[in-house]
Amino acid sequence: MGSQTRQEMVLEIYDREAMGEVTEREIRIIQQGLVETFGEGGLLSPGEIARVLLDEKLPVRLDQVLRMGHLLDRYEEMFTGLALPSTLAEARESLQKIDALYRRFQQAGDRTGVRYARQTALRARQNSLALAQRQSAGRRHEEIAQWFAIWLQTPDIFQSWLEIRQRHPEFRQLLETDEKPS
Repeated sequence: MGSQTRQEMVLEIYDREAMGEVTEREIRIIQQGLVETFGEGGLLSPGEIARVLLDEKLPVRLDQVLRMGHLLDRYEEMFTGLALPSTLAEARESLQKIDALYRRFQQAGDRTGVRYARQTALRARQNSLALAQRQSAGRRHEEIAQWFAIWLQTPDIFQSWLEIRQRHPEFRQLLETDEKPS
């Protein structure tokens, strides 16, 4: 196959699959082929694929293609708001959701989903560290950042670690002051 471009691969898949008019279904087939050939970084948006096909005067149902979100949009939706916890309770809830998605994606072999879970946890940690430096409730945000750091390093033991951490007197004192978000 050599050094085929993504655009050339779009046309090859179109021909190989004997596609006629391109709808959402065909776009998904082409996207899957691009990921199989180039990896996750080789994915093109529905609009980019449509442009390649239209440039070759191939029939594309633009009404369907333009309604399609980019494949990565579904991941963005799943992780929306999880990187901005402002209380310990919100951090716990965010981590539980991130962890559940992470495990689901890991079990399904979905590397993109696993990567999004880790990136969301990393952003949450970075956001918490930034807030710790700027706000009066800095200790709370340092604690939240620590939670995300532990999860990023060892997601399999995080729940056990958190249970032990919550028994510590320092944590209990911090919990008492965590009534209001900063």
